[in-house]
Amino acid sequence: MERKLEELPIYHKAEAFWGAVNAILDQPRLRRDRKLHEQISEANDSITSNMVEGFEQGTDRAFAHFLTHSKASLAEVLKRLKQAYFKRHISKEELDPRVSDGEALGKMLGGFIKYLRRTDWDDRGSHGSSE
Repeated sequence: MERKLEELPIYHKAEAFWGAVNAILDQPRLRRDRKLHEQISEANDSITSNMVEGFEQGTDRAFAHFLTHSKASLAEVLKRLKQAYFKRHISKEELDPRVSDGEALGKMLGGFIKYLRRTDWDDRGSHGSSE
């Protein structure tokens, strides 16, 4: 069992997605639509924040619960990026890779959530311990 969230490949994928979305958020065209910009930014931050908070929980079921929130935030980011595209704040070339990466991350999160619910360790801190 991983002792740090950073040891999970899914977390690195989420961080990469977060960074790519933040690069889009830095663009002046999107910044002018303050409400949309803020909604994307907050949902984007929520993806990794919920992963961090969930990893600190004592059970796999609790971790899965927080990952479900991460997955929902990811879906919101993708929806709002599409809105930004339709409002002509971002280009198709900016949108398409984020949608592709986001959909792949969503599938990974879904699979990981199912795994955690299936294993359902009730004391995440003691498994795999060599102490």
